[in-house]
Amino acid sequence: MADKRNLGGLIALALCAVLVGMAVAAYLSKSRYTGQDLKRISTGQLSHDGWVGQSAQLSIGGFSNGLNSVALTFSPTRPGAREPASVGLSVCGAPERTFEIGSAAPIAFPIPNGCSPAVVSIRGLNFFTPPNEKTPREVSAQLISVRVRSFVSLPIPELEQALPVILVVLVMVALSTVAASSFGSPTVTSGLATLLIISCAVLFARVPSDRWLPFCVFVCAALGGIATYGRKSARRGEFLSTGGKLAWAAVILGAALRLYGLSFGLPSNFHPDEVPKVNAIMRMVDSQSLNPQYFLHPSLLLYATYGMSTLLHALGMEGAFRDTAFLAGRLVSALAGIISIALTYQIGKRLFSRETGGLAACLLAVFPLHVTCSRYLKEDALLTFVVLSCVLTTVIAVQSNRRWALLFAGLLAGCTAGTKYSGILMVVVPASAPWLASRSWKPDTRWIPWALVAVMIAPLGFLMTTPYAVLNAAKFLTDFRAESRHMQTGHTVAISAWSQLWMYHYWRSMWPGMSGFAAVLSVLGLGFLVRRGRIEDLLIVGVVLLFYMPAEYVKAKPAPQPERYILPCLPFLAIAASELLRQLHGRGKVFRFGVAAIAGVLVFLPLQRTLALASDLRNDTRDQMVTWMKQSVPPGSKILMDWKPYCPNFHGQTFEVLHIPRADIMEGLDSRALKESGADYLILSSLFYDRYFSQPDAVPAFRQRIREVFNRLPVVTRFEAPSGTYGFHNPTLTLFSLKDEERQRQ
Repeated sequence: MADKRNLGGLIALALCAVLVGMAVAAYLSKSRYTGQDLKRISTGQLSHDGWVGQSAQLSIGGFSNGLNSVALTFSPTRPGAREPASVGLSVCGAPERTFEIGSAAPIAFPIPNGCSPAVVSIRGLNFFTPPNEKTPREVSAQLISVRVRSFVSLPIPELEQALPVILVVLVMVALSTVAASSFGSPTVTSGLATLLIISCAVLFARVPSDRWLPFCVFVCAALGGIATYGRKSARRGEFLSTGGKLAWAAVILGAALRLYGLSFGLPSNFHPDEVPKVNAIMRMVDSQSLNPQYFLHPSLLLYATYGMSTLLHALGMEGAFRDTAFLAGRLVSALAGIISIALTYQIGKRLFSRETGGLAACLLAVFPLHVTCSRYLKEDALLTFVVLSCVLTTVIAVQSNRRWALLFAGLLAGCTAGTKYSGILMVVVPASAPWLASRSWKPDTRWIPWALVAVMIAPLGFLMTTPYAVLNAAKFLTDFRAESRHMQTGHTVAISAWSQLWMYHYWRSMWPGMSGFAAVLSVLGLGFLVRRGRIEDLLIVGVVLLFYMPAEYVKAKPAPQPERYILPCLPFLAIAASELLRQLHGRGKVFRFGVAAIAGVLVFLPLQRTLALASDLRNDTRDQMVTWMKQSVPPGSKILMDWKPYCPNFHGQTFEVLHIPRADIMEGLDSRALKESGADYLILSSLFYDRYFSQPDAVPAFRQRIREVFNRLPVVTRFEAPSGTYGFHNPTLTLFSLKDEERQRQ
């Protein structure tokens, strides 16, 4: 009975917290409009500085009808005018009332029932021309602010707006109560639930639903994982008893998926980041040295690609070294991705069981994000491989009680930094060996000196893979500082972690890169591991956070593939989900069939997506556009395009191709600029423009410029892949006509 009263009290607290939290947040942010906020909610003749012309309308939504009022504050100052301003005001079509603005006192109107959103009409009644302005204009009164209030001072939100938040918080109440009860302490239960309810209530009210929804899903999944904790262990040999054979099947399937279509787009360069890598390799070839003169990224991938290309030529591959370097670099990534599947199995097996390792290997083998990144000449697949190697070496050293082997883990941590600078964070893994050895919060002191030495020699691993960081220190520091600035200033748009509640990559990277089902189940697994609290459990959680949190923190989340930044998290998320299922499977007959079905769906959903993407891989939309245009567009036509890697490549044949300079693309899409270009056709790629619609906080003016192009120009043809655009594959391409005679027929 006490538990029921406790739950009832928490539910009541949740309702109050939601309503009060939403009201407070609305008062602080949504209910008061000034400056540019006024322009955002207005139509008609309301300028950016608040001056009203003949008439203007304000549209205010999200507040309860009949319980709120709207107050408008005008400035009594009219420089150069002899009489005070006079305006007519009405709300929601009510009869207009006339006011003379003699002071800055607010003018309040009740918001009537049935009026959503509330539309406030402002009509200027006497006008003057402000002095000392470059462009003369006639205005009436200057609007300073608009505020919404209720009879209790705080605004009251609409029930339709509050209800989803209330339901979500109630779910969190239930989950947090069950989760906290697993600790066996009523104080912990009440404290955790109360803190969660109040913080989330205010949080949800202050941010749009598309930002708090991912946070809700993540928190509910983590709480659900904690709630599933039970002391009953899984029975060995019952869940995926052929875990080792399953791992071999995963490696074979993963190899087929990663090697298929490895030469996509060549000899065109459809991935723009591959070109600087090959340029650096060719500088080494031409200078007959190992100095890449490129340090925006470390050098391990460059050396591996150089070596692989040399090997391919030694085995009889024909072609120029530059041409084979692209394929060689992709082969390095593919092999790293394939071996990563086997390493994932080994880590899962050694920390938990063969069954956990086998299922985790199957998941990594089919995750669309890992498969896609394993086809690019980029650092991410190689980084994941070295991360897994470092973790596995540390685990083997501890489990075999070979402390000297920890030194190899330290070198691998340095090699991780030699793959990507953020990899230096991996030094915490060999540093954790004393706790892994003791399997408790009290470290095994015999391992502490070896762990310290492993951390100290990590820089040696970095220098082994990027030696010219010292030998060409000036260039290294210049490039390293440039990359550091880029991480903090952003790419096209700077996206901060708090603006997305640290959920950008969870929602936009993990869901499409793993499947939504796997994204939820992996967080359930993390919650379960946190609650179980073994040192090996916390190692898995810690490595996930080690790469997830910095990826969220940096403001550079460069479209079209920002999801690659969390690639090293995927193997450990797969292990977390697999271990959760193994534990649930061992809890009795009721769970066994359900867990087996869940495991099948868990593998099938990402595999289906990966196969769909692979089916569109060889015939890229850029190649389809080239074929169609050669057959349908008159030879010699002048074609204007956005950035070259995102668009078709005609290899200098058939058409006169002009690419708008990357920094000037938006200006180049202006109607006057398009006319002056003298082009017959325009091609736009979704790899360029989609970021202004899909990325948060994108510049609205850029979105409008692109909309105008699509609305104004006639579309000749359009190509898009059935499986959609993913990574740098298959952008949606639109061919517009710029011919004068077709413009005149619009």
